[in-house]
Amino acid sequence: MGRLKGGANNEDEAEKLTLDQLNKLIAAAEWRYADGGLNSALRKSALKRLVWLETQRERLHGVPAPRRRAHSRN
Repeated sequence: MGRLKGGANNEDEAEKLTLDQLNKLIAAAEWRYADGGLNSALRKSALKRLVWLETQRERLHGVPAPRRRAHSRN
């Protein structure tokens, strides 16, 4: 994954974030994933980021991560 300014890019960085900060990063990742202007590679990257952030939130704060499946945009 590429570096994100102000975001967590590994488990050590994620551990330094509050639950509120993780929730804000997740909301941004959800918005990016849902954005209709992304090509398939960027959409896949956004989904990977979203799943990773939700997994970190579950690991660190006990908030269950939803099961996500890639779905067709058709």
